[in-house]
Amino acid sequence: MTEHLYNKYVKNMTLEEKIAQLLQLAAPFYDEPGDHSEITGPMEELGIQSETVRNAGSVLGVAGAAKMMAVQKAHLANNRLGIPLLFMADIVHGFKTIFPIPLAIGSSWNPELAKQSAEIAACEAAVSGLHVTFAPMVDLIRDPRWGRVMESTGEDPYLNGVFAKAFVQGFQGDDLAGDTSRVAACVKHFAAYGAAEGGRDYNTVDLSERQLREYYLPAYKKALDAGAEMVMTSFNIVDGVPATGNRKLLRDLLRGEWGFEGVIISDWASIKEMVAHGAAEDDKEAAFKAIRAGVDIDMMTTSYLHHLPELVDEGLVDEAWIDEAVLRILRLKEKLGLFDNPMRGADPVREKEIVYSAEHRQAARKLAEKSCVLLKNEGVLPLRAAQRVALIGPFADSGDILGWWSWTGSKETAVKLSDAMRAVIDNPDQLTVAAGSGVDSITDTQKEEALTAAAGADVIVLAVGESSHMSGEGGSRTNIRLPDAQLELIRLMKRLGKPVAIVLFNGRPLDLHGVYDQAGAVLEAWF
Repeated sequence: MTEHLYNKYVKNMTLEEKIAQLLQLAAPFYDEPGDHSEITGPMEELGIQSETVRNAGSVLGVAGAAKMMAVQKAHLANNRLGIPLLFMADIVHGFKTIFPIPLAIGSSWNPELAKQSAEIAACEAAVSGLHVTFAPMVDLIRDPRWGRVMESTGEDPYLNGVFAKAFVQGFQGDDLAGDTSRVAACVKHFAAYGAAEGGRDYNTVDLSERQLREYYLPAYKKALDAGAEMVMTSFNIVDGVPATGNRKLLRDLLRGEWGFEGVIISDWASIKEMVAHGAAEDDKEAAFKAIRAGVDIDMMTTSYLHHLPELVDEGLVDEAWIDEAVLRILRLKEKLGLFDNPMRGADPVREKEIVYSAEHRQAARKLAEKSCVLLKNEGVLPLRAAQRVALIGPFADSGDILGWWSWTGSKETAVKLSDAMRAVIDNPDQLTVAAGSGVDSITDTQKEEALTAAAGADVIVLAVGESSHMSGEGGSRTNIRLPDAQLELIRLMKRLGKPVAIVLFNGRPLDLHGVYDQAGAVLEAWF
């Protein structure tokens, strides 16, 4: 399958051109599509020459059909062998139409709707010019202090595997080349990223091989068995060695034992971060360990670019390793049909028709309904038509309900709970709305407004939770209770002696002390 690619491209490439194929650059390098003859700020900082940009293999974070097409056209006009770029992005739970976070999707127990959400995300992403999504994230997670718990479907290996398969099938379909409404899936983070000690992002992982194989590896395997085209390495160590430079993990297990022939990409700068781990003395050693382990694409560092030529000259790196990596990247481009159709599914006209369509929004609503979890109900819910309702809390009138990974989603177009309730209530005078507090602050004025709103109500609905930045990457927390300001608001409303229903918007399982015991009903709505 790869012989023609080798003969047409790899055999005719210089070493520098090969290494450039292993480089992934981010959107700022392509903000002004053109011949890249001028070295812009980002290139100067990383020491990247315009020649390298012309030969780079992939781009991170460029979205929008018109921009993608302009970048691809400029790239092909300047690339000696006419090798198209791959466009990749984090499409975790929707592109423009945002679905519930994966943890919420796991709570739906509905793989078919999960698959549909991935199909829709792929459709919107592909028409906007993207080829690869960095999803699904199938890390097993059992520590809710970790912010990235929101990206996983939970703590059970079997359930994670079922959803991993559904997501991959939804993203990729059966024919990547022929079906331009699909994108390639990249399963992440390999491996055991979710076992970070103390729930701290990027932290050490220390597991026995039995734990690794029995609990943490099965979901990755399910994603690969479903055909996932790419794997992203994790930031953490595995058995004392950073995953990005872990030959036993990548070459022996992933490629050898499991037979994976697709592309392996580093997480953002994780090759360079081997130096911070203390596993490499400098960038040169980090590049050596990553290419030896089998990492094909260096995301957003210049470790490969600056050091692989020297490592080849010194005989430390076999150029065949680089050839293999280039072939895997070219093979993925061929599977996506990019050599025949470099613009693939990108279409500015259809983009306006398809992205965030009414049909897609309705599918997101359906999955949101299925993902909500009723944790408690002592006769408070459902609300009755004749009841006067006070909707109070920082999320009563907030669009910050999409979650940390809603990259292209819009808080402005998210349906606020207050607007949604007004749309279904018979008499507008039956609903009063007040913030009552901020996410992590409360004032006497806010308390008075909450008391005023609740005074004439038959039932109080409290909309509380986390702001989007409190979970997600870098969003680890030592205290997973609601902020004190919201707990004070809940106590204030409880003292009124009226029925209280609490709705939670959050990205992790919360410690519900001060919530569960204060309410007659608790609904977990998630981001």
